[in-house]
Amino acid sequence: MIDRHHGWNVSYKPAILGFIFSLILIAAMYRFAIHHNLSGGAFSWTIFGFGITMALVQLVFFLHIGMESKPHWNVITFAFTVLVIAIVIGGSIWIMNNLDYNLMPRAH
Repeated sequence: MIDRHHGWNVSYKPAILGFIFSLILIAAMYRFAIHHNLSGGAFSWTIFGFGITMALVQLVFFLHIGMESKPHWNVITFAFTVLVIAIVIGGSIWIMNNLDYNLMPRAH
């Protein structure tokens, strides 16, 4: 049931579904971390994939991103925020790698 005035879901169904999906994803990540079924890069990419999936589940079911009626200002604002955060984090990593390369002595 959509509340036309506020533009979000007024029932508890999305919150309960989001909670169940989040628990399933946490259990899956815990299982991979404890049982060591994957090694090295495969483990890292699997956990990264579960983390991205968890973020999307929480954005859709708890923050209701993408569920509002037109115009989609929440989605546009969120996308811009993600872009700014990616630029800040990517730029910081680039600067730190550049400083490490240029300032740290190398063993020959």
